[in-house]
Amino acid sequence: MTTDRRDFLKHIATGAALSPLMIMNKWTAEMKPLLDKITFEGIPSRSDYSLSDDVIYLNHGSIGTIPKVVQQARREYLDNCETNPWLYMWGDPWNEAYEECRIKAANYLNASSDEISFVHNTTEVFNLLATGLPLGPGDEVLFCNLNHAGASIPFTFHAEQKGYKVITFDFPMDDLSLMTKSDIVGMYEQHITPRTKVIAMPHIDNTVGVRQPVKEITAMARSKGVKYITLDTAQSMGMIPIDVKDLDIDVIGTSAHKWIQSPKGTSLAYFSERIWEDIHPMWVTWGQERWEMSARRFEDYGTRNRPEVLTQGHSLDFQAAIDTEAQQNKLKSLWSKALELADAHPNTKWRSPRDWELGGSLYAIEIKGETASDYASRVYTNHGIVLRPFDNLNTIRISPNVFNTEAEIEKVFELIA
Repeated sequence: MTTDRRDFLKHIATGAALSPLMIMNKWTAEMKPLLDKITFEGIPSRSDYSLSDDVIYLNHGSIGTIPKVVQQARREYLDNCETNPWLYMWGDPWNEAYEECRIKAANYLNASSDEISFVHNTTEVFNLLATGLPLGPGDEVLFCNLNHAGASIPFTFHAEQKGYKVITFDFPMDDLSLMTKSDIVGMYEQHITPRTKVIAMPHIDNTVGVRQPVKEITAMARSKGVKYITLDTAQSMGMIPIDVKDLDIDVIGTSAHKWIQSPKGTSLAYFSERIWEDIHPMWVTWGQERWEMSARRFEDYGTRNRPEVLTQGHSLDFQAAIDTEAQQNKLKSLWSKALELADAHPNTKWRSPRDWELGGSLYAIEIKGETASDYASRVYTNHGIVLRPFDNLNTIRISPNVFNTEAEIEKVFELIA
């Protein structure tokens, strides 16, 4: 049985009850075919995106590029919503699609769907933890200087009010390239005390691209009695595979507008079932009792951007269609080319790890003889190259995705004086 749009809206106008079959048929007919438009094999190409021809985009670490098919899904959800906003925002038609999106996110991380929460970004997750975890006088939160402000400031801001203490330590920024896993684990171990209750770490930091050996850090920290291990994956989810069970992590926050390539302002988070009861929700409305035994209770704050959240499901479909081995090989080849060029150029210095297993598709190049921001401005104005400068280290950050090329990496170095 199928129902056309006119009959569907007539049912709404007359207040008639919508059968589950009618609801499912409409969603299937209008939205599901978008999944069939993911046609690339292995890894996507530049033609799968909408980038201007005069742009060389090497800044996925700031804002990712949304695939054309995902953009189309978003437009169709928005158009569909506006045919009857009340129905689609508060009614039943999208409920099953919403939960299907949650299942896709769970499968992507090897989690259960009840452990997935649809938040806005990483910063929201760490604000929730800074206010909602059972922290008080005598407790310590530990993190390093590579933490993003969105994962650090919430703890420092709320520490005084709640009475806990924030402990930080510094990575040796002048000597990162030769660091080993044991070096990194040792720095965390050195700063853990019997009062350390939380460790908050970036999976890959946004400045120099150090990939933390999460599994080893977590095992060491748990052996010393640290109760909560939290991970910022804004620069890793979508770039490298993540298995929450293998990493033994309690909470993951990410910003899906980067490597997951979702619409801006929507994201996902992972909350392990074992700590649901420990976290006090930051936002509360009517749903906390209904979702008491689910991570959904951390996303219940009224009207949501449902079209964008549903579109995120298509972003995850797109990511799932990418061949993981081909993706990792391509990103590593771009990383290797950048490392080779940085070592060969007289006016550059590689400032990121030299071991791919401790790095990723985000790396810092120090420039000599010109400030990083001046260089970034010059190459963007004259050549359309989009990079991220960090003047405190006088580095440019290169963060390519799979459709970028070695020729684009070479262009970056050719333009350094």
